[in-house]
Amino acid sequence: MIKSVIFDLDGTLADTLPDILCAVNGLRAHYGLSPVDYDYVYEFVNGDTNEFVKNSVPEIADDNVDEGIKIYKSFYSKCYLDKTYAYEGMAELLSSLKARGIKLAVFSNKADEYVKSIADKLFPGLFDIQLGAGIFASKPSPDGALDIIKKFGVAPSETVFVGDSDVDVKTGNNAGMRVIGVSWGYRGHDFLTRLGSCEVADTVDELSAALDD
Repeated sequence: MIKSVIFDLDGTLADTLPDILCAVNGLRAHYGLSPVDYDYVYEFVNGDTNEFVKNSVPEIADDNVDEGIKIYKSFYSKCYLDKTYAYEGMAELLSSLKARGIKLAVFSNKADEYVKSIADKLFPGLFDIQLGAGIFASKPSPDGALDIIKKFGVAPSETVFVGDSDVDVKTGNNAGMRVIGVSWGYRGHDFLTRLGSCEVADTVDELSAALDD
């Protein structure tokens, strides 16, 4: 029986890429570099912020990486709620799960303050726990997920981890949880299927049906 569900944020609950791209291109402009498009940054989303910046702007010299990360965060802090939006049907799914008495959490590699702000804006009152980076080791470490269910008072076997990436699949597997990958995010159906260690939902309705099992 499912007693709790932990959701990734970026590419699972919401499309955050427009604002991420805005911050990346702000950073690139700061260093006199040309802008990049969505396809360029897709590959690097889902890791922690430091690795994301290093991969997205590899032109920054090693001794300037810390400065670059600070500049990226400065840009992102000004635009992170400009164009980010919830995927259609996701708020309704969360409301349905909550009405069934299922505990809900969002767990992201995005900085904790942004996770909380985005969740509060897009899904007000729906999450019991909102957890971002800076408190536990970044995903795919299971530490954050395990702390969430400890607070919920439920077992890994009673929990589903939902995400759109290999990082999320690994996190759920590392925590001993059932994992459902969603293909509408930043990796896609074929990528998730090749991982071979998760179920895959192509629509919110399919995810809802899987969570009824």
